[in-house]
Parts: sequence; structure tokens; C-alpha cells
Amino acid sequence: MRKIVLAVVLLALSAGPAGAEFPDKPLKIIVPFPAGRVTDLVARIVGDGLRAKFNQPVVVENRPGASGLIGMDALLKAVPDGYTLLVGGLGSHGIPPAVVPNYPYDVNKDFTALAMVTEFVNVLVVNKDLPAANPMEFVAYAKARPGQLNYGLTSIGASNHMTAELFMLRTGTKIVGVPFGQSGNPIVMLRANDVQVIFENLPTVIGHIKSGAIKALAVTSPYRTEQLPAVPTMQESGFPDFSVTSWIGMYGPGTMPSDRAKVLGDAILAIAREPAAQEKLKAAGFEPSPRSGADYAKFQAGEVERWKGVVKAANIKAQ
Repeated sequence: MRKIVLAVVLLALSAGPAGAEFPDKPLKIIVPFPAGRVTDLVARIVGDGLRAKFNQPVVVENRPGASGLIGMDALLKAVPDGYTLLVGGLGSHGIPPAVVPNYPYDVNKDFTALAMVTEFVNVLVVNKDLPAANPMEFVAYAKARPGQLNYGLTSIGASNHMTAELFMLRTGTKIVGVPFGQSGNPIVMLRANDVQVIFENLPTVIGHIKSGAIKALAVTSPYRTEQLPAVPTMQESGFPDFSVTSWIGMYGPGTMPSDRAKVLGDAILAIAREPAAQEKLKAAGFEPSPRSGADYAKFQAGEVERWKGVVKAANIKAQ
């Protein structure tokens, strides 16, 4: 009898204070990339929303390295109680599983997709002195100089790398990839003409485009972006089968309780739909694109398969 009573007491203690609602203590959002990058910006907007909704502190912790794997590993090693979350997207849960053989995680099972928050486009940007005013002129310029132009990439499998590979597949051009690394500055390299073209995330380059420091030829999405309404899409520019958008959402571990996943997913989705949050996202160069956890999971699985096709066609080998 004493054992039964003790077990009941321990169960009650583990459940927390009587009547306590989840979450009733601070939350943590792990960012698997450096501070100031696109995932970090989204994590802080979501963190502000969760802090206001639940009246609990939210800590944003950057754990960069190994193309996102260090931060992802930190989430999966944390207690799966819903108090530790991860921000991720195309650069962690979309392209790497398609590029890296024996990728250490099954992103569709090891993580719980809570909600998609936003997407953003890559922009075809070139050195401001390069003599091309649109993608067609750039393709002609590149075809006349096979292997003589360079494009910048963060790392093998990064969105700027994969978008460039897709561009070369679709246009028959040959441009040489030059890594600038996780901490390198693509704008400095582009302005110095060390690279002549980059397919870079819009939030990273929008200020430099508007200042005239670099030249935008097209956005990679199937729609024009509100932030650069005069810049055409690749599809409008004569490449109907070219479309790339990057995306970011929130995750928990795959083993987290389903009821807590629903609480967090509903909250994050509501935050992503708030006009104030959407204005912040737009101001930073994002396109608000909220999706429920179920829709996000389905979308992500399709993106992994899509990029596997690009990897095979371009014969990309992870390093």
C-alpha cells in the first residue's frame, strides 16, 4: 500500500503544481545558425509572441555549426517536454537531407513540425558593373564565358548553392562555386568582384540592393515580392520551370507529447497570422506564410523529395 501511495505522490510531483497549465515555466528556442541570420530573426519574432501569449520568459539560444546539425542535436538531446523548441527550415530540414548521404536524422519523424511561419525568396544579384540588365542577358553573358564566372555559396547544400545548381541545370550555363563559409560576407565578395553572382536570401541583401551597391536581376519565387516590386521573377524572365522559395518554421522533438505540440502549434500559427508580426516579417524581407503543423509536415516532405531530384540531376556530392 505504501508503494502505491508513494507512486501516486511521485506522479503528482512530476506533473507539476495542481491545475498548472502548459507552459508554466520558461521556454527555449534553439537557433541552429549564427545570430543575425534569417532563422534567428524569425526565432526572435516568434519568441516575442510566445512571451506575450503565455507570460513566460523565452530564451533564444544560438547553437550554430555543422550546417545546423549542432542545434538540431541539442533539441533532440533536451527533455522532450515542449519547453525546448527549434527554428528551422529549408537550410536544415529541406535541402541537407536531400544532399547528405546517411543524414543522421529522419527530419519527417525525429522532429515535430509545429507550424510554418514564413518564407522568403532568393534573389539573383550580380556585381553592379556586370553588363547584364536581366536574367536573359546574364545567361548570354555566362554562356559566352563558360567556367569563367564565379558564384558565391555558404556551403555545399546551402540554399544559395542549390539555387545556383538549379539555375545552371535550367539554363545550360557553367559557373564556378566559391564558398564564403558560415561567417563570410557574400556582399563584400560580390562588390570586390571575387564572385560575379549570388542567389542570396532576400533578407540578407535587400538593403544593399536598395542602396545600389549590388544589382538585382530577378527573384526566384513564382511571384514578385512586395519588398522589390519592380524586380521580375525568373518565370517572367523566360524561365517558366524555375521556382525556389526558402521557408522557416518551428519544431519540437518527435517524441514530445501531442497535446503540448498542439498548444504550441496553435500559438505559433496565431502569432504568424498577427498583423504586427507579419509587418515585422515583411519589413525584414520575408513573406508571411503560416501553415499548420500537419500542412507544414506534408510540405516539408515534398520539398525533401524535390531537392533529391535536383541533387541527382546535378550530380552533387556532399563534402
